[in-house]
Amino acid sequence: MQFRPTTVLGLFDSSQKHFIIPVYQRAYSWDKDQWNIFLNDLREQVVGDNNYFYGNLLLETIKKDIQYEIIDGQQRLTTLIIFIRALLDILKKRSATETEVETKIDFDSKEKIYLKNGGNIKLRPVEYDRACFDTLIIEGKSKFETATPSQKRIESSKKHFATELEKLSTGDLLKILDKLESTELTCIELSGKKDSALMFELQNNRGKDLTNMEKIKSYFMYQMYVYSPEEETETNIEFIASVFKLIYLIINDLKINEDSVLIYHCNAFIKGYPYRTIEDIKEVFKNSPDKDKVKWIKDFVNELHTSFSNIKKMENSKLPYLQDLRELSIPAFVYPFVIKGYKYYNDKEDYLNTLYNILEVVVFRYTLISSRADFISRLNEILLAYSGDLDKLRTHFKTKLNDAYYWGDNRTKEFLNGYMYENPVLHYLLWKYEESIQNRGYSIGNGAIENEQIEHISPQNPTNGEPIATGYDVDENNKYTEGFAEKELNCLGNLMLISGSHNASIGNKPFSEKLVSYQSNPLLKQQAEIVDFADKDKKPDKWGKIEIDKRHEKIVSNFAIPKWSFDNIKII
Repeated sequence: MQFRPTTVLGLFDSSQKHFIIPVYQRAYSWDKDQWNIFLNDLREQVVGDNNYFYGNLLLETIKKDIQYEIIDGQQRLTTLIIFIRALLDILKKRSATETEVETKIDFDSKEKIYLKNGGNIKLRPVEYDRACFDTLIIEGKSKFETATPSQKRIESSKKHFATELEKLSTGDLLKILDKLESTELTCIELSGKKDSALMFELQNNRGKDLTNMEKIKSYFMYQMYVYSPEEETETNIEFIASVFKLIYLIINDLKINEDSVLIYHCNAFIKGYPYRTIEDIKEVFKNSPDKDKVKWIKDFVNELHTSFSNIKKMENSKLPYLQDLRELSIPAFVYPFVIKGYKYYNDKEDYLNTLYNILEVVVFRYTLISSRADFISRLNEILLAYSGDLDKLRTHFKTKLNDAYYWGDNRTKEFLNGYMYENPVLHYLLWKYEESIQNRGYSIGNGAIENEQIEHISPQNPTNGEPIATGYDVDENNKYTEGFAEKELNCLGNLMLISGSHNASIGNKPFSEKLVSYQSNPLLKQQAEIVDFADKDKKPDKWGKIEIDKRHEKIVSNFAIPKWSFDNIKII
């Protein structure tokens, strides 16, 4: 291990030296907050004329004085090179009209030092971002078709620095470049993965905090050093690095945050929902026998990789009940069940779709009722007991939720029969009802209506016209009775999907006029079928308590209660 003080210029000023970010490290993750800290630090140092210390850079020596892997400091170093590219681009543009720039900077020399000298690219990011980095930063192009979050951050970082630096005078830019090149740092050069593991606690105190994934990776690498037989230490540490390389390749394609997946994995396999931090992982690890600790770590990281891989499969899946869950918005408590499901069913889509069906019923009830009672604690026993038997899982959910009352069959029925306007599941429920009444062979599928809204068929505020002409249940003062306003007005029987423009055009017009507009709607059958419930024998056409109750009975009793019943889930 060598500690070598240097400067930014000294770090890069070699024609052959280059730095590689290994793929088991996370990709570029800094954002605007860290970019501003970076720039503001530099500006403060220029104004104060102080020495600027950039911190420690932890390197693994691959080939002395030529090739190094960055163990810690990759975010800072990547930002540094992006910043230099933005700074040189602006100065180069200004050099066409400002002689001060021309006389002070040899642009070709600067680009060789920091960006590329012949075929030697000075900084190589993780493999899957290299094409983007090379195009935008090394070659200085303005466009690249970004495909990953880290690539988007690289592009945004360059644009952000360019925007901020354009605000400064040329003299200030030249001072910043001088200050940057003379910035001090300490390189800690290590000779292999074993030494790297011993230094795992080194981290950047001004950058973005390490993720829990990075912390647990470093912890495991260190524990491999502690518990491996001496002749196996290097190999075991490299094993951890190789598995995390595979995990980080997946992470860059995921929509879900990496630390969230770690939590869901530990919910599934470590402590259930009471899992809170990586200290819980460490506790279980420490309680394992010493002779099994190396195997424990290997098994854990292999299973963790499998969980990340399966979450990626889930994100790419288009199974019907998973699509339904997405429409409802998937709560965090669902993912541990999914991770377990993939473990037991692998890629058996019929089993997975049945699992999603069970979870869709659970999530529907959870969202419908929105109780303040502790839902998660009631699920923990179910999660821990779940070992792949879908029928047992369904029964366990049914029993537990009915025992809890809040999300049981009776409570679900109460909510469906009550005030449903503004309920978070209302749009989803009415779309599912629409699918159920479409003609055989035709489905609205994932259809959409412009500026989707909820229509009160009997309007919230009755028309100002003659009460008898409205067709609604109003009194001689054109008001609803208290009982009607409390029960019928905002129940499912009086609510339906409608476009914003359609809703605005009919407002609180008499029912007979509304009915004509519903029947002319070419998309939604729930509008066209209103005529089936209306009293056509009365003039004007009637829409009141009796009609609403008839439609309500069809939606609730004939559709919603059976659909979101555990008993009607078909088990493979």
